[in-house]
Amino acid sequence: MKRIAVVGGGIGGTIVANRIAEKLRTEMKTGEVEVTVFDRSEKHVYQPGQLLVALGMEDPSAIVKEERELLNPRVKFVYGSKGEVVRIDVSNHSIFTADGASHQYDYLVIATGSHNDWNLVPGLRETEFTAWDYEASIKMREALFNFGGGTAVINVARLPHKCPVGPLELAMLFDDLARRKGVREKTEIVYTYPIKGVFGIPSVNAAMLKFFEERGIKVISPFTVKTVDPQRKVLESEEGETLKFDLLMGVPPAMGAKVIGDSGIGDRRNWVPADKFTLRMKDQSNVYVIGDATDIPISKAGSTADFESYIIAHNLVDDIRGNLGKRFYDGSVFCYVAMGQDKATYVRFNYTTPPNLPPPSYVHWWGKLLYNRLYWTVTAKAVV
Repeated sequence: MKRIAVVGGGIGGTIVANRIAEKLRTEMKTGEVEVTVFDRSEKHVYQPGQLLVALGMEDPSAIVKEERELLNPRVKFVYGSKGEVVRIDVSNHSIFTADGASHQYDYLVIATGSHNDWNLVPGLRETEFTAWDYEASIKMREALFNFGGGTAVINVARLPHKCPVGPLELAMLFDDLARRKGVREKTEIVYTYPIKGVFGIPSVNAAMLKFFEERGIKVISPFTVKTVDPQRKVLESEEGETLKFDLLMGVPPAMGAKVIGDSGIGDRRNWVPADKFTLRMKDQSNVYVIGDATDIPISKAGSTADFESYIIAHNLVDDIRGNLGKRFYDGSVFCYVAMGQDKATYVRFNYTTPPNLPPPSYVHWWGKLLYNRLYWTVTAKAVV
């Protein structure tokens, strides 16, 4: 029997496990192949929806489902201490779980994602509201409901981070919310970013700077937050600037999963080195890496993992069956960008073709909302 282990039951792990199970359905029925997803939690959170929760535009319960309901029935699912992977031994093709058990694999997919590293910036955890965490997004919703004006700072602490367009959406949606509440005239919105501009891709950066200017959103960059004083409500940057705020929102620093560092298989920020085309872990022929877990210089977004899942599933099946031919990931990313509560645009690009934002429209806004709904029935279940 060929044993395929998927470590992580988030967006990437769920989609790729379902894709593999569909391609190998015959072998799984006959017992020749086994696919198992390991995760600490039995719940599946649609993380892109957390921003809408924070803005009061989505119910928190609408972005959470049981992981078992999303997985192909042929895929085994292990959660709790039995599913929490604490160490990966790629040399001996083994993973170890929190209950003390070890599990052998023939093929491994690392889908451990990215995680908030609050400790990198002193004072940040105590002061910043964020939509980059499920529970925190609910607390942020209450803070925005009670906000009556003042200086609102949207801070991107470090690059890279999960959902690159998310902070841009937060700025535009918050501006829209302040206008709808009638407090925009007594609110200053400040956007800080670690490098010059507001986004790392020149075409998107230029377009968004114009939108920010039109909305009266002030940009301070480069601004790499060094410390936050919770009592004085002051940000201090590594560039030597200080910035006072009444409301602080944004994206905390991101790191790869702790298990990657504990296993000695990642870089200093726990991203797993992977080939940008094959998505194989470097120097490992039977290990693939998907989504946020990789060190590939491409957007850490759910759509990235979706595009990558086609490549990994195909190539892993080729490893088992042979004669299918390899496929290569071209760096494809697609993300809707909310520009307010009734319009959106999108970014679509790959390794060789940069994005150009189409004019914001009501159609793209509904495309974004529709994609969120279809995630549960189409994307996560790898229907297409």
